[in-house]
Amino acid sequence: MSPILTIFAALIASMRDFKAYSGYLFALLATIIWAGNFIVARDLNTTFSPISISFFRWLIATVVILPFALPHLKRDISLILPQWRLMVVLAFTGVTIFNTLIYLAAHTSSAFNLSLFAITAPLYVVLFNWLFYKETITTRQTIGFVILIVGLLTLLSKGNPEKILELEFNKGDLLMAGAASIFAFYSVLLRKKNPAIGNLSFVAATFVLGIVMLAPFFIIEIMSPAVSLEFNTSSILQLVYIGVGPSVISYYLWNRSVVEIGSTKAATIYNTLPVFSALFAALILKESVVAVQIVSSVIIVGGILLVLLGKRNSR
Repeated sequence: MSPILTIFAALIASMRDFKAYSGYLFALLATIIWAGNFIVARDLNTTFSPISISFFRWLIATVVILPFALPHLKRDISLILPQWRLMVVLAFTGVTIFNTLIYLAAHTSSAFNLSLFAITAPLYVVLFNWLFYKETITTRQTIGFVILIVGLLTLLSKGNPEKILELEFNKGDLLMAGAASIFAFYSVLLRKKNPAIGNLSFVAATFVLGIVMLAPFFIIEIMSPAVSLEFNTSSILQLVYIGVGPSVISYYLWNRSVVEIGSTKAATIYNTLPVFSALFAALILKESVVAVQIVSSVIIVGGILLVLLGKRNSR
């Protein structure tokens, strides 16, 4: 074989290898960007209210995505309108409420804890699927649930079993747990969406509906004399980051990942979220990560892996 053909064959092989692993890379990049959302949430909370952060995030995301989505929206509007009630519920849970709860939780919970509670969403997905669609919960998934609960109790009790019965739940932890359950409810409801509706059309429509429902809360809030919006270079850059990164780029990367490697494998990559959150929190926010948090995260991730991989014939 000539040197040119050898080089060409090597290039073809490397492209195949990249395609085989690109789904994992996309999921990892999406997770890293999402981890940054918890860091920004903690920092922005010192100058902006949770509602303001959420409003500006989705306003920026909508402005960024609409120019690309308009042709797709015009094409799919006849499919979207018959499902307008479902679209409103999806936008309210996935955009208006979910992220606002994250920013509320960030007031009293660390970035690391936020990420740990965020990855419990698969637990709620399996429970909702069992409740709404009568999907069977396997023995391995049940074991995974038990391990997950043990991990959460270890985290909340700070590793002291005697304190479990005396637990005083951190408000931020409870809000983040609520946010994870709402995101799971949103994810389960997605099954009812007409599959003929394009992804870009759907995302843009939920962004627009979500920001419309969030706007009244934002307007009421800024009318209060006690609320002020302190814009500076740092806060503007942070708002642009959460408006473009976690809202648009991560969503695109995640969808590409699910198409290439399947939802279960992508979700296992998502479980690395606490690792990156802890790293960013230590480097940027100077948050300390204690041993019990590390142990808890290992137990929680192990439980979630059993929940994800314990489903028969999952992809």
